[in-house]
Amino acid sequence: MQRLAELRSRWLSPVSGPLALQARLYGIGGLLPNELTRSEIRADQYLRRVWDNWWREQDAFGDCVLPRNLWRFHGLRPINHPQRRIALASAWTLAADLPAKLERWCTASIPDSGLARTLLESLQVEPDEFWAWHSTFRSARLRQAQPLLGPGRVTDLAVNVVLPWLWSRAEEGKNEVLQESLEHRYFAWPAAEDNALLRLARKRLLGQGSLRWMRKAALQQGLIQVTRDFCDHSNSICEQCQFPALVEDLCRAKSQPAALTS
Repeated sequence: MQRLAELRSRWLSPVSGPLALQARLYGIGGLLPNELTRSEIRADQYLRRVWDNWWREQDAFGDCVLPRNLWRFHGLRPINHPQRRIALASAWTLAADLPAKLERWCTASIPDSGLARTLLESLQVEPDEFWAWHSTFRSARLRQAQPLLGPGRVTDLAVNVVLPWLWSRAEEGKNEVLQESLEHRYFAWPAAEDNALLRLARKRLLGQGSLRWMRKAALQQGLIQVTRDFCDHSNSICEQCQFPALVEDLCRAKSQPAALTS
């Protein structure tokens, strides 16, 4: 997805609509199947329409098509598949009012309990006639329609993208009041869905997997950062890990009188 974003100056030329942009991104991303499913009529009909668009542009973008082996599909939930995420990205790209919606959300007076719901409303797009009912090009039709963006992903977007972006804009504009408001939202944001990385980090660093005290997304983000900074550079039995010594030094510094640490 990052590679696709880096090619934005190439693919962001005018298109006739969402389907045309989806086709361009699937083609450049190397994600278009070469054959029909022969078993799912709706999927084959959609794939034909996508290919009809991509055939006309394939030569123009041939020099920037990404190898399919760049993608990592292992462990993905079907509903989070890149093919579906690209459909959402296409809708956001064509939504000229999206930045304005985020700015209004940024300055609106919203109780902490309503932050996720109101951001979801700002980021939500119209149902896609195909992707509302499918997770991949080759998947069977879902039993019930699923939005391209659900509540679980909103928290990931908020703490990793939306709030840091808005905070950086406020900092650049020297708006300290807005910065403080965004910081409050960040630290008040409820926890995201649990995952294998967080479970491993809790077991390694805390000796247990309880979620009792991890009720905020900021705590999860901090734990993930510790994992990236330390656990990723140690082995499974934590040999030569620098984190325990760092915590010990910090605790010792806090316990000393201010006159001794100044």
